[in-house]
Amino acid sequence: MADDGVPGQLPVHGNPDVGSFDIVATYHRLLADDPGLTMPMATIEALIEALGASSATTVFETMKLVEAQAERLRGSPLVANPMAVLHGSRFFKQYLVRELRQIPSSGGAASSEEGSQNQQFEVIRQHLLRNGRLFATRAKDAREKIAAKGRYLIPDKSVILTHGGSRVVSTLLERAIERVNGDPPRRFKVIYAISESRQTESNAAVAALRAKGISVATISEGGVAHIMAKVSFVLAGAEVITAQGGIVSRLGTYQIAKIAKVDGKPFYVAAEQHKLGETFPVNQFSFKSGNYVHNLLDFRSCKTTDPGTTTPEAEYERQAKEVWAASPLDYTPPDLISSFICDHGIKSPVAMEHQAIDMFVG
Repeated sequence: MADDGVPGQLPVHGNPDVGSFDIVATYHRLLADDPGLTMPMATIEALIEALGASSATTVFETMKLVEAQAERLRGSPLVANPMAVLHGSRFFKQYLVRELRQIPSSGGAASSEEGSQNQQFEVIRQHLLRNGRLFATRAKDAREKIAAKGRYLIPDKSVILTHGGSRVVSTLLERAIERVNGDPPRRFKVIYAISESRQTESNAAVAALRAKGISVATISEGGVAHIMAKVSFVLAGAEVITAQGGIVSRLGTYQIAKIAKVDGKPFYVAAEQHKLGETFPVNQFSFKSGNYVHNLLDFRSCKTTDPGTTTPEAEYERQAKEVWAASPLDYTPPDLISSFICDHGIKSPVAMEHQAIDMFVG
């Protein structure tokens, strides 16, 4: 009986070896080696390295390998944002399926056609292994496209509020002060809301903007409502674009968006479209992926006691809570977002929702 791999395709013959490759360590190494790499792209590069370390030779062994390794990565307590891993792995699987569908049918017997598909898919696989950084390069090119489009949303002498250390936002702001093809530099100032939990990262982002000649003032995230009257618009990044056109991003993004909405200030999100996925949060406490459960509340009292024994499940939970607490996230719903600045243009939250439907339903 056919094994359920890709709907409508041929069955898996054999099981790829998935035990010897440490995809979690590979994922963290890739992020450490390239600070400009997004989590979805690090996921894809790690999966490509897994392909190189595997003995999988057929189409469906490859697809099964990708699924197994992606699940292993997403389920690790050492991964801060499993939703980004989920989006990256599904983006990669879509790429593989799309390439597979472009392989012409041989028109012969089923076994002959299957063999032909496997041989031609091996060409795709070898191309991925030789060009493992192709996706990351395209992702960085996407930032430049976003910067080129986003500069036209910056009014003259505007004041931009941002936070969160987004690489896309930094690229957009740095390119906006440059003259491009005769278009004069944009004149603006930046207010940077400093995150207490990520102060080192925030300070580095501010220093980089100032080094480019951009005037930057800083304020604590608790002072955002106080200065919002001085702001022309808010510019934020995102770790994940949700299926209904919202975002999952650094903790504090949601409250900034709510304040901007009350004060009538546009809230723009600069993000690559590869961050779009099937995650569908309903509220701040409903988005999860695998074992990841978003809950920052840890109620204690002086009578709270240590159970004294450690089970594997308890140790997993302890590690996961430490990692997740170090990179807290929140969900900003689409009704608080004015527009997305993406590599494919300026899009409304509704347009992003429709694109998600086209990608994952159509």
